[in-house]
Amino acid sequence: MKLAAFLFVAALVLIVLLAWMELGRPFLLVLDDGKTNFLQGVESYLKDHNLRYDVVTVRIDVDQAELESVLRKYQNSYAVGPRLSSEAQRLIPLLEKFKIFAIAPLVTSYRVVGKSSYLMTLSPTDEEQGRQIAEKLRVEGCQRVLLVADKLNPVHSETIEESLKRYLSVEHFETRQIESIDELLDEDFDRYDGLVFALDGRKAGIVAQLARKKGFSGTLLGSDYAFTDDLIMAGGPAVEGMILCCLFDYETMLRSGISDMQVAGSYDATMIIADLKRNRVSQHEAASYLRGRTFEGVTGRFSVNFDLSASRNLTFVRVTDGRFEIER
Repeated sequence: MKLAAFLFVAALVLIVLLAWMELGRPFLLVLDDGKTNFLQGVESYLKDHNLRYDVVTVRIDVDQAELESVLRKYQNSYAVGPRLSSEAQRLIPLLEKFKIFAIAPLVTSYRVVGKSSYLMTLSPTDEEQGRQIAEKLRVEGCQRVLLVADKLNPVHSETIEESLKRYLSVEHFETRQIESIDELLDEDFDRYDGLVFALDGRKAGIVAQLARKKGFSGTLLGSDYAFTDDLIMAGGPAVEGMILCCLFDYETMLRSGISDMQVAGSYDATMIIADLKRNRVSQHEAASYLRGRTFEGVTGRFSVNFDLSASRNLTFVRVTDGRFEIER
């Protein structure tokens, strides 16, 4: 009798569990490579709006077979991330296979943005960023420009290079695609009056120090990739006066109490996902639902373009006294 009673209770529990799973307990994926602050932004939005989702962190810095095995468990879901355009390119086939709609707030390369109805960004593409960086270099009077870009993130660095070539009108332009800073030890930086970084903040800061020591006295300018606190920590006095491209409305971010683009971007990505869930929009229908819509969040006001990029004003900031200040 005891065994029969136990089996009855176990069966009842199983039925309840299956019914609960069928209803679909809300959860949200965070696609993390070990270098993101996305989880902070996601949790902040959920807390601020009293929403209870199960947040599941998925490490994407693993081999493709392992990643596919993990994502298979979360079919028909929403995700925040990934961080880099190169990561997005690798993920797109899996997002489409498992119908996971991902909002990668900082992905900018036109090689991935607009290539799938399962990947959205909150940023303009590198086409617009390159155009505005080129205009900034013109205003600064730069005529001999060197781009130092991250060979390990080629999808972003190569499209920044393509955009600069398209919009720059200078006497001389060269590019160094690097894996290691040691590759620049023999570089004659003093031959240039403009130095552009498509590197992460830490590498950009170290290269800035190297360039200054080797006689560079011109304008330093970084893509959004370099706009992190690591830039100032790594570069110190060498990055004073450096201009950085912020993909969002930096003034609105600061009023919201957020200075980190990853945190702000994931906060607003969660805002959009909450809207999709509230309106019962499926992952397959998300792209159609979002195109043309306008949102206001901690990153500012933006509209969703047909290619699932964001139409918004970029902000340039300058390193002043060891902190980022908005360029006026």
